[in-house]
Amino acid sequence: MMNWLKRKMAILSLAMAGVEKNALSQKGDSLDKTINQERRHTEGTLMDSLKQGKITQEVMNLRWRTYKILKATEGVTAEITGYDDDGMPITKMRTTDKKKGLSKIKLDTFDSYPLEMVVDNIPVASSGNEAMDNTFINVYDEVQKNFNADGELISASHGEISADDYYATNKNESPIIIGRMFIPKFEIENFTKKLNVRKVNDEGIRLLEFCVSMYPDADDRKTRLLISDIKKAIANPISATFLEIKEVGFITYKTLGVEDFHEYHYDIIQLDKIVEFNGHYIIKYLAKVSVDGKDILDEHRVIELDDKYNRKEKKNI
Repeated sequence: MMNWLKRKMAILSLAMAGVEKNALSQKGDSLDKTINQERRHTEGTLMDSLKQGKITQEVMNLRWRTYKILKATEGVTAEITGYDDDGMPITKMRTTDKKKGLSKIKLDTFDSYPLEMVVDNIPVASSGNEAMDNTFINVYDEVQKNFNADGELISASHGEISADDYYATNKNESPIIIGRMFIPKFEIENFTKKLNVRKVNDEGIRLLEFCVSMYPDADDRKTRLLISDIKKAIANPISATFLEIKEVGFITYKTLGVEDFHEYHYDIIQLDKIVEFNGHYIIKYLAKVSVDGKDILDEHRVIELDDKYNRKEKKNI
């Protein structure tokens, strides 16, 4: 009971990190379950709707305004070129072309298809709430604080967890989602550093290249087993059942070559080959495009709000 209480107190100290899963979400859980039967003083306000996960007109307007800002600032950088008479900075806006960076990407020479995009597959980190709620964490009786030579606090630890327990239970989500017929021995999306998409032809055929490091992770023993099985698959691809996948999908964000918040989906045709290049195993699949850059933010467009923006109407306070 005491461990449970200490765990919850540690979670609380992370400033209600679960909020990020409820704000601007269509299916967030209520954060005020203990007072659901009581009348809230803030009931009916925008903040209350966000906390309760309710989709009101105000929430939809806020969401669309946020998405419009994301779209307008995508790829835009500002450079200070000087200062005016009042000391305010003078800035120069510049928009970067994401496709220009594709020419700098090193590709193997086993295929000559042009590169269409590069998907960074850094896992989406768990929230502080989820991380601290791991049952394998040994919660300290007192927070362990670390100070530098000047006596300044540099870190604080609420508990510890072994590497084996962490990798066995930590379920960070990968940006790349793979569909299968069965649960595999290894989920290659969890070991893929990046995904190259190369254009084979104008009929929607693409070459998907999963880049997996050839070097084992000292903290994750499963990487050694994976590398061993990949080596076997190079010699005998038919035996590698963990490479049998049906579909691949992702939503772009900071993806080189294409705009953010666009959905792509591919139906796998076949495993093409596995090659070694630049310190990685490149696992290649031939695939057919089924969703080609669908703008997911456009689904939340508020037409009335857009009309007001076009007429440059003032916002009612």
